[in-house]
Amino acid sequence: MNLIHGLSDIILALAGIYVFFRYINPLEFSSTVLWESFILSVVVAAVFGALGFFGFEKAIPVSQFFQTLATINGAIGLVGATAALVSGSDFSRWGSYAIIALGFVFFALYEVFDIRPIFFWVPIVCMIFVLFLGLFALIKGKFQVGLWIIAGVTFFALGSFRKEIFGDADFTVSLYHLLMAAGVLSIGMANSGAVLARRD
Repeated sequence: MNLIHGLSDIILALAGIYVFFRYINPLEFSSTVLWESFILSVVVAAVFGALGFFGFEKAIPVSQFFQTLATINGAIGLVGATAALVSGSDFSRWGSYAIIALGFVFFALYEVFDIRPIFFWVPIVCMIFVLFLGLFALIKGKFQVGLWIIAGVTFFALGSFRKEIFGDADFTVSLYHLLMAAGVLSIGMANSGAVLARRD
């Protein structure tokens, strides 16, 4: 049991829930589907992760499953969602479904066929794509979108490589949760303009 890690997981879950209902749910359905493939997986992983840290051991495998889902399928959805946001043009529903399906293909290759490098390379490649999309948004003059995307992917990268940067100390677990929460909130802020545009 570790109350501090459990509380930081709850903070992550609450950040994801807030961003989903405040910034993601109001978007066009095709974009919502792509964003939620990442955010909702993170939320479920964080909720069950908190339960695991509070002593409910049966929750740990569920958390690990959704962590993997967010890392692989969610990361690919994140690229598609960011591309739609930066371009200002939503995918068709079938286009969004195709992106999600691609994510599940990689997820199945990892889970079923045990292709271990997928867990390492998919998020790295996806973060690089998202970073370039953020830079492209800046070039297009979409400064708020670009800066928040870059901030988000920076937080995600710091979280992913926390051990290499901060070492193996116990506090890095909670640090990871907080960095992920900051990244999720950054995603929300990147979408804030699109939400306001839909409400006008």
